Amino acid sequence: MRQDLVQDGEEEPMTPMTIVVTRDELVARRNRILQSLGTSIEALRERAESGSPSAEEWEAIADLEEISFLLDDSADDF
Repeated sequence: MRQDLVQDGEEEPMTPMTIVVTRDELVARRNRILQSLGTSIEALRERAESGSPSAEEWEAIADLEEISFLLDDSADDF
């Protein structure tokens, strides 16, 4: 059995931990991401469509897509 899957001294694999996040927390996280970039979601969408986002913006887009999925927003948008 792989050592990284075993808790201290136990022989059974570690159980995956479930993280609970509220809708308000996800919306706040989305707002913080946009604020850290100094842009609006509309402006970021335009840059993404034109293929000109920076590396930092591409990373933020990936995070925003995950948040959108968790919020059950449009699957092809962020």
